[in-house]
Amino acid sequence: MSSGPKPLDCHQAAEHLYELMDPELEAAVRAHLDDCKHCFSVYEYERAFKRFLEARTRSRGAPEQLRRRIFEQLLLEQDSPPAE
Repeated sequence: MSSGPKPLDCHQAAEHLYELMDPELEAAVRAHLDDCKHCFSVYEYERAFKRFLEARTRSRGAPEQLRRRIFEQLLLEQDSPPAE
């Protein structure tokens, strides 16, 4: 059983190429998270929720289709502007 990241398809990889090549963008996002309590709390929630889902699906053996639907929904929510 592989513990590494799941392979991305071409579309998924292309969506994140700029982020991978731009250390300034990563630094800017991290700096923003250091200064913005709202965004940091969103980040912490998303990180904790992702960890929870990963642990839960591993321990319970959720069907691949269910895991895919959950992660797709998370990606859709990530692309949506934050509610104010």
